[in-house]
Amino acid sequence: MLSTTVLSAAVGAVLIGTSHALPAQQITARDFSGQGQIHVLNSSSLAYATPLDRIGCLDEHGVVTVRDCATFTTMDKYPHTISSRVGACTFRDTNAPTNSDSVYGKDSHAWTCQPYNEPSGTQEIYYTVNGFKYPFLCNGNLNCYYDIKTAPSLDDDKSVAPRQTKVPVWQFYWGSDQMGITPGHLQVLWLWVPYSSTVIGPSD
Repeated sequence: MLSTTVLSAAVGAVLIGTSHALPAQQITARDFSGQGQIHVLNSSSLAYATPLDRIGCLDEHGVVTVRDCATFTTMDKYPHTISSRVGACTFRDTNAPTNSDSVYGKDSHAWTCQPYNEPSGTQEIYYTVNGFKYPFLCNGNLNCYYDIKTAPSLDDDKSVAPRQTKVPVWQFYWGSDQMGITPGHLQVLWLWVPYSSTVIGPSD
């Protein structure tokens, strides 16, 4: 497990709008500031994941989408949480769906941004970790991986308006009875993409 001494000091609350996915150049962990998006990477390795692993991004409601990426603005003051123009974002919304397939996370709720959510305070601070090539977003006690059932999709049938399949995202839980990701699910990372940079991904 990573030492807490490598945690980035760049911890911030954020406000969100919506736009299409950003294109981009090289970024580093210190770039968790200003405005940007959160891209979702299909990877189980902080050391080897790259922007090319992107399968989607987070929208203003907190679900994984192909293209309705939310825009985040970091604010480095208490409670250092994340909000969208819809409302505060948290894994503690008891109205959100649970990860019923998971052995250890079956009672955990998906990440949501809702007007009725309360800021989650210091237990759900979001930050990046220094020492990696890219600024992956972690929360809590070095929780850097996340769990989704499947990748989001987009129906590109030209005869009708494109339809998206969006998917919820949960914290990643494991233990002796489930050593890896929930069976059949995808283990993913969140990549912070500041507007001052561009990160090239397959759907840009």
